[in-house]
Amino acid sequence: MGSPSHGHQMGENMSTLLIFAVLSAVIFLFVRDKAYFPARPYIKAAMCFLLSLYCLSLTPLPTPHHQAVGYVLILMAIGFGFSALGDYFLDFPKEKYFLAGLIAFFAAHIAFAVYLWPHMVPLSAFTLIEWGLTLGLIVLTLWFYIWIRPSLDKELVVPVAAYCIIITIMGIAALTTTLRSLWVPVGAVLFIASDVVLSIDKFRQDVTFPGPIKAGQINWVLYASGQILLAYGVVASMTTIP
Repeated sequence: MGSPSHGHQMGENMSTLLIFAVLSAVIFLFVRDKAYFPARPYIKAAMCFLLSLYCLSLTPLPTPHHQAVGYVLILMAIGFGFSALGDYFLDFPKEKYFLAGLIAFFAAHIAFAVYLWPHMVPLSAFTLIEWGLTLGLIVLTLWFYIWIRPSLDKELVVPVAAYCIIITIMGIAALTTTLRSLWVPVGAVLFIASDVVLSIDKFRQDVTFPGPIKAGQINWVLYASGQILLAYGVVASMTTIP
């Protein structure tokens, strides 16, 4: 068992990583609409890379399931690692690597879902609230896919459908989680909302967003907030962080 000073040091390292992740997100918000420069994809990817390290630096509470903590951390770190890769690919001009970015985020959602699924309320214990959240998300996702499908290029019809399925599974697991931090479902909802904004902006040019704020800025704020809160919520649920 580590000493209190060791635990305190690890706690400080975690806080530093989270702060730098937030700063990275803010920096990218200000440079995303500037003329493209070679370092920009790396700036965009930095946030999720730091969140991956943040999850790996978790100091768990002593519990009977202590041995399983490392496995959980690896799953979340992998998810944020794939997210960083997706951010990197999607920031290239002319959407050169859009499909690669979509695949990376698909893999990220698999990792998140695999982590969150065992922490769900069991189906046998679902109340009207859990059933309502689950069915509501399924219906909304299905409706959104049907609405956006006519605007998709032929080669994207199946990948986007697969992505909708996996993000719905991740969302259901987050909305019905038994993890103690409310930031887990909040982060997942913001993440899903960011994908909705991104999809509308990319595939439905006939839909415009009101006001002076660009769709890309809305997307990034939702996405970055969702990822940061998801990481914070998972860590908070397994440590003494409030």
